[in-house]
Amino acid sequence: MNEDMRNMFLAIAISLALVFGVQTFLPQLFPSMQTQPEQQQTVDGGAGSGGGLTVTGSDGQVVAAVTTRESALDAGARIQIDTGVLTGSLNLQGAVFDDLTLTDYRETLEDDSPNVNLLHPQNTRGGYTVAHDWLTTQGGALVGSKTNWTLESGNALTFDTPVVLSATSDSGVNVRRTISVAGDYMFRLTDELYHTGTQAVTVAPIGTVNRFDEVQDDRYTTTGYISVLDRKLREHKYGKIAKPTTNPEERLNPTSGEQGGVVTTGGWVGFTDKYWMVALVPEQADQVRAGYSLQKGALGQRQFVSSQYIYDTPVTVQPQQSVEVSTMVFAGAKEVDLLDDYAKEFSIPKFDRGVNFWFIYPLTKPLFLALAKVTDWLRPSMGAYAFGAAIIVLTLIVKTILFPLQLRAYRSMAKMRTLQPKMKELQDKHADDRQALSQAMMTLYKQEGVNPLGGCLPMLLQFPVFISLYRVMLVTLEARHAPFPGWISDLSAKDPTGLLELFGLIPWNPEIIPLVAILNIGIWPIVYGLSMLALQRMSPAPSDPMQARIFLFMPIIFTFVLAGFPVGLVIYWTVNNIISMGQQFIIGRMTKTKSQEQQAAATARAEAKAAERAAKKAKKEQGGA
Repeated sequence: MNEDMRNMFLAIAISLALVFGVQTFLPQLFPSMQTQPEQQQTVDGGAGSGGGLTVTGSDGQVVAAVTTRESALDAGARIQIDTGVLTGSLNLQGAVFDDLTLTDYRETLEDDSPNVNLLHPQNTRGGYTVAHDWLTTQGGALVGSKTNWTLESGNALTFDTPVVLSATSDSGVNVRRTISVAGDYMFRLTDELYHTGTQAVTVAPIGTVNRFDEVQDDRYTTTGYISVLDRKLREHKYGKIAKPTTNPEERLNPTSGEQGGVVTTGGWVGFTDKYWMVALVPEQADQVRAGYSLQKGALGQRQFVSSQYIYDTPVTVQPQQSVEVSTMVFAGAKEVDLLDDYAKEFSIPKFDRGVNFWFIYPLTKPLFLALAKVTDWLRPSMGAYAFGAAIIVLTLIVKTILFPLQLRAYRSMAKMRTLQPKMKELQDKHADDRQALSQAMMTLYKQEGVNPLGGCLPMLLQFPVFISLYRVMLVTLEARHAPFPGWISDLSAKDPTGLLELFGLIPWNPEIIPLVAILNIGIWPIVYGLSMLALQRMSPAPSDPMQARIFLFMPIIFTFVLAGFPVGLVIYWTVNNIISMGQQFIIGRMTKTKSQEQQAAATARAEAKAAERAAKKAKKEQGGA
């Protein structure tokens, strides 16, 4: 086997290894957006509220483990909630938020898809609750999950109608709680304690978000515990929390007397999913101890994880004295503009970091804000397609900003293309001496004023934009379920068509076979691959044969790599290639090498001299006549 054939097979092997390696390992670093069902919070145990398996909940109560959501909601007294974007109810036993539904978001793209249920009663599978209680210094509850609250005023909790609840402890402390809607997804709880007993009581307010049963981690972004304590963002997936070695200083279990957690002034704690978040926000001037805890499920118990804070300094309430404490509860969709507004209005540090913009936050968030601004501008004319159109506008903006650099790069590449005949001569002349060929090539580049790497810089500058846009497509609600003209109904998911399905003509699912699934690329990735191949054809081939062969396989490799990414990214890169081809064609027609410029100048001088001689001859002939 000669060296060229060996190099060809090596190039093919490297290309195949890259395709399969990227599909296998890239999700761990820059995870692709495979089409998967979103995590559903609601899990129906399939049994009624009576009979069946019973377990002990976090509050010591024996509850039915498989109670349906409907049965749980019918079991006790409740107050209806309607903020316009949230509906549900407040459980008067414990004054617990355990029933909230997002009215603007559906679970799937189907027309009859139910709205997303965010919070669930504790005694259902996947219970998800928020509570604000008071503990005594002995670790017991002054008011807690077993407390039955009385409705003093208000029939329903809405923007215009707050509700007032009250409860009295055995020690004679009366707690009067006012709950109001502070924003679309924000509630304010104000507790006023008045001591009617005869003995002083030392208490501390505690806020807790509980999630029951095991929660599946999202492989594409951080889901789980989230907080900003001491102005530092902290995030841990559920699987990481289950490990005792994970940030033990953040573990906190006030009811057991454990003195862990992070002491901070202000801040917030909660749980985050890809698109939704639940958080507790204490008064920002107060000092609290905050963190998380995990209770493993044992015989007769349920596993649950808590995100919580407790006031670091207990308060002693004397008879006839009163104490007032306020806290806020966020439960809703992670809409960036709302999170920004809440951060400013209520002075909540880094509240927008609930959206996981990743470590390139300084680039990703401005990119998102630009996309959102363009989307808002286009929405009156483009409607539901505004976000997809904004991606194309973003492509034009990026190409315009980078045009000066790309102009130099395109001119360099155009000159490289005109040098192909001379480069071919050098390759034939030094076919057996690679070192001499390299030196001859460098001499040619220097003589012609060509930089062979001139086209790399614009590509390197576009790569951070690509990664940032990938993150925007992955975690922002604006991209979720955003359509694009044609067959695309969700720009945040991969192209739903498949080559092996003949783009929907064959009713089978090749995704169930891992190696076959890699070949099942959609229409947009194929269009991208063709655009990359066309752009490559307009660029000069590398002088090294081995590099040229690898270069030839790059469109194929990237077609398969991008096939699993959000289709919005594929559209961005395809439009980018098309614009690049147009720019490169125009600039190529305008660009000449030094040799061509010298030849053109010599031709112009010769033509000028010929014209001058012709003029003299004509003048002489006229004089002779």
